Amino acid sequence: MTGVALILSSVALATVLFRTQIEKLLATRHTLLAKISKPVEALTRLILVIVAMREILVR
Repeated sequence: MTGVALILSSVALATVLFRTQIEKLLATRHTLLAKISKPVEALTRLILVIVAMREILVR
Protein backbone atom coordinates (compact mmCIF):
# COMPACT_ATOMS: atom_id res chain seq x y z
CA MET A 1 0.00 0.00 0.00
CA THR A 2 2.86 2.34 0.74
CA GLY A 3 4.35 1.64 -2.69
CA VAL A 4 1.13 2.62 -4.44
CA ALA A 5 0.91 5.86 -2.45
CA LEU A 6 4.54 6.65 -3.24
CA ILE A 7 4.08 6.05 -6.96
CA LEU A 8 0.89 8.09 -7.11
CA SER A 9 2.55 10.93 -5.23
CA SER A 10 5.54 10.93 -7.56
CA VAL A 11 3.27 10.93 -10.62
CA ALA A 12 1.31 13.87 -9.22
CA LEU A 13 4.52 15.78 -8.51
CA ALA A 14 5.90 15.06 -11.97
CA THR A 15 2.63 16.24 -13.51
CA VAL A 16 2.76 19.54 -11.65
CA LEU A 17 6.40 20.14 -12.59
CA PHE A 18 5.78 19.23 -16.22
CA ARG A 19 2.76 21.55 -16.37
CA THR A 20 4.78 24.43 -14.97
CA GLN A 21 7.53 23.92 -17.52
CA ILE A 22 5.03 23.70 -20.39
CA GLU A 23 3.38 26.94 -19.28
CA LYS A 24 6.76 28.70 -19.28
CA LEU A 25 7.60 27.25 -22.69
CA LEU A 26 4.27 28.33 -24.16
CA ALA A 27 4.73 31.83 -22.81
CA THR A 28 8.20 32.27 -24.30
CA ARG A 29 8.30 30.09 -27.42
CA HIS A 30 4.79 30.10 -28.86
CA THR A 31 5.80 30.31 -32.54
CA LEU A 32 8.40 27.57 -32.21
CA LEU A 33 5.87 25.23 -30.62
CA ALA A 34 3.33 26.03 -33.32
CA LYS A 35 5.85 25.06 -36.01
CA ILE A 36 6.92 21.87 -34.22
CA SER A 37 3.43 20.68 -33.29
CA LYS A 38 2.29 20.09 -36.88
CA PRO A 39 5.04 17.58 -37.81
CA VAL A 40 4.70 15.85 -34.45
CA GLU A 41 0.96 15.49 -35.00
CA ALA A 42 1.52 14.13 -38.51
CA LEU A 43 4.07 11.62 -37.20
CA THR A 44 1.65 10.51 -34.49
CA ARG A 45 -1.10 9.97 -37.04
CA LEU A 46 1.26 7.98 -39.26
CA ILE A 47 2.26 5.75 -36.35
CA LEU A 48 -1.40 5.13 -35.50
CA VAL A 49 -2.17 4.20 -39.10
CA ILE A 50 0.80 1.82 -39.22
CA VAL A 51 -0.26 0.16 -35.97
CA ALA A 52 -3.84 -0.18 -37.21
CA MET A 53 -2.70 -1.67 -40.52
CA ARG A 54 -0.42 -4.11 -38.71
CA GLU A 55 -3.25 -5.21 -36.42
CA ILE A 56 -5.58 -5.72 -39.38
CA LEU A 57 -3.04 -7.66 -41.44
CA VAL A 58 -1.71 -9.83 -38.60
CA ARG A 59 -5.14 -11.14 -37.63
